[in-house]
Amino acid sequence: MSQDQINALMERIHALEVEVQQLKEKSAAAPAPAPAPAPAPAPAPPPEDTSSSGPGPVQIIGFGDIGYQASDEKLTTNSFQVGSFDLFMSSQLSDKVSALAELVLIPQSDNVVETDLERILLTYKPSRYFSFGLGRYHTNIGYYNAAFHHGQWLQTPIGRPLMYAFDDENGYLPMQEIGFTAGGILPSGKLNLRWIGEMGNGRSHLLDAEPAQNRIDSNNDKSFNVGLSSRPDYVPGLITGFSFYRDVVKLDLPPQVTENIIAVYAVYNKSTYEWLNEAMVVRNTPVGGRTYHTPGFYTQISRGFGKYRPYFRYAYENSNENDPLFAGEGGAAIVGRQSDASLGLRYDVTEGAAFKLQYDRGEERGEPGENSIETQFAFTF
Repeated sequence: MSQDQINALMERIHALEVEVQQLKEKSAAAPAPAPAPAPAPAPAPPPEDTSSSGPGPVQIIGFGDIGYQASDEKLTTNSFQVGSFDLFMSSQLSDKVSALAELVLIPQSDNVVETDLERILLTYKPSRYFSFGLGRYHTNIGYYNAAFHHGQWLQTPIGRPLMYAFDDENGYLPMQEIGFTAGGILPSGKLNLRWIGEMGNGRSHLLDAEPAQNRIDSNNDKSFNVGLSSRPDYVPGLITGFSFYRDVVKLDLPPQVTENIIAVYAVYNKSTYEWLNEAMVVRNTPVGGRTYHTPGFYTQISRGFGKYRPYFRYAYENSNENDPLFAGEGGAAIVGRQSDASLGLRYDVTEGAAFKLQYDRGEERGEPGENSIETQFAFTF
């Protein structure tokens, strides 16, 4: 491998570490490659002209996955499956301004592949204490949605926890926002406190409407989300925090609904151990009506043994059948009472490819339990 190839590879890895917190921790477990032989001495190049500089090079990272699923669920067939194909692009426009975009191709249940501009964000970061981004982004509700995006290679199990499903997988939370997101570090000593604040269009629950309100908001009310987290020095790998999200949702028929989402989490993630815990309650209140509560939680634990990582995850959510947002009216998601237990094994074939084998046991209110077995090859390049 030439030195230019090594440099290009290191630049791509660095861009991925900046965007996704978990990659840096997972990569720490892999042994570092042997250093390349030092190149022969060459004449020193002339000094660069640094009087002006333009945008930096565009870094492109790709993610993909392919698998097979067999299930005893009624009206389903055992099938090979192509997962999402994810292109993540980023560029440093100046020392304080950066841009990123994430373009995802997602096969649907009717076998049509749809293109989704998942994220597009321009960020200004004058210091580690404050950053401001404008565009479409993944909402910082809880922990999982901002830590893990569409790339399946980044996640230990196959798929996301129930309550963090995207809208194209029958998810019911506002996982994407169009607006602004701000955050930074708070002077807090060894607690390492971090804050976030966001405002956007919110999620649409109108009949046949796109959930992410990319261009036109259905009403003048804007959603907001605030959060605080801590990464204490005295427990490396520990992250704790909470978030609070609020929006006023317009329905096809009145009244409007005030939605509040409170999430708390405690995460321990080192190179060997991974333990994710989150709990959430969604409070939906129609104007002049009663409040409906939808609790949900998941716990996920795994341990690495070299290239092998066995894991277990249990997820649960429970919605009232009369909740105006989660009862399936107007084509919206039906939440109900659901649980899912996943037991699996991940094997890292190389530093950029992993094989996963997973058993799932799913249960839903009023329906018989379902069993499925999935395999997945997930990769990045």
